Amino acid sequence: MAQLPPSFVKQRLCVEFAALKYACPKGIYVAPLPDEPLTWTGVFFPRKGPYANAILRFHVDFGASYPVRPPVIRFSSDVFHPLVTPLTTYTHTTRDADTETVSSADKNRLPPGGFVLKHGFPEWFAEMTGMRDGHGPARDADRGQTAAPECADDDLERLRADVQPQPHIVEVLQYLRVAFDTEAVIDSIPLDVAANSGAWHAWKTYRSKLPSGRASPALRNPTGANDAVGERSTSPRQQPGGARRPGEWNWQGVWEDRVKKSILTSHSEQVLFGGDGNDVINFLKMDPETAKRQLPFAPALVS
Repeated sequence: MAQLPPSFVKQRLCVEFAALKYACPKGIYVAPLPDEPLTWTGVFFPRKGPYANAILRFHVDFGASYPVRPPVIRFSSDVFHPLVTPLTTYTHTTRDADTETVSSADKNRLPPGGFVLKHGFPEWFAEMTGMRDGHGPARDADRGQTAAPECADDDLERLRADVQPQPHIVEVLQYLRVAFDTEAVIDSIPLDVAANSGAWHAWKTYRSKLPSGRASPALRNPTGANDAVGERSTSPRQQPGGARRPGEWNWQGVWEDRVKKSILTSHSEQVLFGGDGNDVINFLKMDPETAKRQLPFAPALVS
C-alpha cells in the first residue's frame, strides 16, 4: 500500500487523541509531544494484576505509515513481561528463538523496551507480511496484476467492503492495559510471539504453582501451550555449545523477583523525575505536609 500523506496521519492522530477524552483506559494517561506530532508520551498505572502499583512511563511512536503499520510502544524502564523486549536486547524478532540468532536484517524489529502488538492485533502483521511477500496492493500494481483502471460501481463497493478498518489507538491502549492487569490475557500469549522468552517461561512456572482452580484453562489444558513447550524441549536440535534451552532452566521464583524489581525501578527518582526534559507528563516532588496544604484530597493519599 502506498504511504499515506503526512497530513492524513497527523489529522487521524488528532481525531484519535480527541477520542481518548471519552474512552481512555483507566490508569493510562497520554499526551502528544509538541515538537514531534507522531510521538506520544504516556504513563501507565496498573491497578491490579502482577504489576499493580507500578508507574510505567512509555512512548508511542506512530510513524509515517500509521495506521497501515502499527505504532511502536516503548517503555522507559525495565519491564519483565512476556510482551516487552528487555532493555538489554538489541531487537525482538519473530523468528524461532530456539534455532536462530537475532540479525539486524530481521523484519518486525522492536527497540529495547518495545511492546509486542502481534498477539492482540494479528491483522496488522498479516498485512505487513503480505506486503513483504509481494502480495500487497502496491506490489500487485507494480506487477500489473490489478483489475482494469475503470470498473463498475458494484466492484468499487465490493472493494470498499473488503478493506478492514485498522485498529484505533483506544483499542491499542486498552490491550496494553489488559496485557498487564489480566492474568488470563498473559496466560494466552503463545511463545512464538513473546518478546521475552525468559519472562514467558517464568510466568508459566509461576502460574503452575497456583491452585488448579485459579489457573486459567490454557494452563490446565494438557493439549495447550505447555505441550508445545514440551515438544520444543524434546527436540533433537541443540543450542550452540550444548547449552540448555530456556524451557529447561529452573524458573522457580524468577517471576516474583524480577517483577518486584521492575516495580521498584519504576518508582525510582531517575524514572519519575530524571527525564530528558521533553516529557509533557511530569511528576512533582511533594512531601506529605505540603501535599495536605496544596491538595484537598491529599489526606486520603498520604495517610
